[in-house]
Amino acid sequence: MANYSRWDDVKKKRPGPDADTRAGVEQDLALGQLIYDLRTEAGLSQRELAERMGTTQSVISRLEEGGGARNRIDTLARVATALDRHLIVSFPEKVPAKLKDAVQVA
Repeated sequence: MANYSRWDDVKKKRPGPDADTRAGVEQDLALGQLIYDLRTEAGLSQRELAERMGTTQSVISRLEEGGGARNRIDTLARVATALDRHLIVSFPEKVPAKLKDAVQVA
């Protein structure tokens, strides 16, 4: 029990993620949720989407969980193609007020 309490003390002293890190994680999670929503809307399982993309179900799971690592544009383009969608990347002059508005697939 003593080891747990010491570890708990160490965790409490550690600083939390900075604003940039938190924003990046939130964007990854929003993108993962969007991929999940589009896949289920299309009536596809993770395995079926993976087959259309030429990858594995575990890759789709990772994408839907937020990617782990930043999602690459070529991977997102493959997701869009497999879902009969178009990927549009833009660089707006102003950042959208809501993070959710920043992640869109046409």
